[in-house]
Amino acid sequence: MRLVKLFSLSTSLAGLAAQPILMEQGMKIGGTGMAVFLCSVGGFFTFVTPILLHLVTKKYVTELHYNQATDEYIATTISLILLKIKTKFRPSDVTVPEVPGMFTSFLVKKRPLFVDPALFDDPEHYVRIMGYDKPIDFKLNLKHESEQIQRKKINVLF
Repeated sequence: MRLVKLFSLSTSLAGLAAQPILMEQGMKIGGTGMAVFLCSVGGFFTFVTPILLHLVTKKYVTELHYNQATDEYIATTISLILLKIKTKFRPSDVTVPEVPGMFTSFLVKKRPLFVDPALFDDPEHYVRIMGYDKPIDFKLNLKHESEQIQRKKINVLF
């Protein structure tokens, strides 16, 4: 992931360096209109490509470490300018959305993260983070329904 972003940023820098050449050649070929068109198209791809790539990959966890002493995980993601962003969390901080968004495995303190389950050396950590080791909640609302039945019985008696 880091290499893809590095390649994108380097091609964007090359695009910035090519702007004066595009302007000069555009002026020779078709005048001011052609120069503006070439610089607009080149500038669009120079700036938009790294931003779109970052929007897609900002949730991707490149490293995940477990600290057994503190029972914390440290997830590492990459910023737009290739800096490592570390997020510390415990399994209790994780919420798994019922309908996950695009490139979202789970939320850590309302921050979406995407992990590839195949990259875990120990699958037990993935199971623990995702909450698969907890009892299944089928969301049948049985407790809520039994409370409503009890209230109806009380209302009928009075």
